[in-house]
Amino acid sequence: MRYRVLLSDELLAGVERHLDYLEQQSGGPGVAARWWEKAVEQVLSLDQMPNRCPLAPENDFEELTIRMLIVDRCLFLFTVDEKESVVRVLKMRHGSQSPRPL
Repeated sequence: MRYRVLLSDELLAGVERHLDYLEQQSGGPGVAARWWEKAVEQVLSLDQMPNRCPLAPENDFEELTIRMLIVDRCLFLFTVDEKESVVRVLKMRHGSQSPRPL
């Protein structure tokens, strides 16, 4: 079964902030561009078997089941709607940040 992967505005804003951070820390856009290519590929892979990913720490705060996809040290938090065959990628956070309610 294939799922549609939907990206939230909050996720895209978080990714943009992370890309800016990577550019500033690395001294150029090359590192940020490579990370983004890798992240996009892995996030889009959620169209197949999204439940392969472990539960996120945020799962303890929410009524929904929150899963995480780890790309380098960043966690992409998402839900899976089996009825609609949709994966909703809600937000991204760096692994060093504490989990908190979505």
